Amino acid sequence: MKHTIMIVDDHPIVREGLKQVIESYDDLAIVAMASDGEEALRKLDELDSFPELVIVDLLMPKMDGGSLIDQLVGKTEIMILSTEIDPQIARQVVKKGIRGYLLKNEDPYKIADSIEDILRDPNYIAISREVLSSVLKDEEHGGDVELSAQQIKLLKMIADGKTNAEIAEKLFCHHSDCQKLLILRL
Repeated sequence: MKHTIMIVDDHPIVREGLKQVIESYDDLAIVAMASDGEEALRKLDELDSFPELVIVDLLMPKMDGGSLIDQLVGKTEIMILSTEIDPQIARQVVKKGIRGYLLKNEDPYKIADSIEDILRDPNYIAISREVLSSVLKDEEHGGDVELSAQQIKLLKMIADGKTNAEIAEKLFCHHSDCQKLLILRL
């Protein structure tokens, strides 16, 4: 059975290109695409069931990605795919249950691999290094949400590309406990 996905992005080339890459994977299927949040909500109402994952761009006309995400939280898995790095949204990724925040300059197959990982592992969160670096930089310059020393150490290891197992071993904690460190204050 294929995992179902919706792409919401205002650029047709991004929607079509991402669709081609995603559908080259045997276990992934695009069930809907939309150019903005309003169209996405209309198309979601027309579907028999919500897709397992909705990929959302942040900057779109009519209804932006942030507003759409607020309406989708708790109904489906969400992954942000954007050119924009918004440290405030990045800090809320775990708290809101967003499963990923990747940038459009990532390799398309890395994006598709991350989608598979999100859909396979309920503890997996895909975040681009640039997004993590922005959160850390914002935190160092007095961001409006303070992170503990342990959370900053964890984010730096994620930004360095460490695996979950490597992070857990280094922090001497079980993988799920390490994720809870992020959830506590983000």
